[in-house]
Amino acid sequence: MAAAVSYARARVGAPYFYQWGGNGPRGYDCSGLVQQAFASGGISLPRTASAQFYAAQSHVPLSQAQFGDLVFWGEGAGIWHVAIYVGNNTVVNALNPSQGILEVNLANMSGMGALNPLAARF
Repeated sequence: MAAAVSYARARVGAPYFYQWGGNGPRGYDCSGLVQQAFASGGISLPRTASAQFYAAQSHVPLSQAQFGDLVFWGEGAGIWHVAIYVGNNTVVNALNPSQGILEVNLANMSGMGALNPLAARF
């Protein structure tokens, strides 16, 4: 997981791009960043946030999230955002075109809607 987190952190400040596929190198959307970050560590993930959730080897309560786990917004077929947990209630994610890729505390993302109660572990 260290390689994935390092990859994502190295892209903080990079632009968010959905319209061009969002999987780099010009920019990323949330699931594209996660997919490429994990690929840098030799882990192949599906392309969308919901598919990444369901591809996980295990799920743990969000309160037990560890460095490199994935956290999600939405539930079931409605999962719409993913971020990489880096500890201390903080994630790296490609948020939106105006903010790009950020490392941010989950408390600062409270306006985004329902945080899924489970984190994905690979």
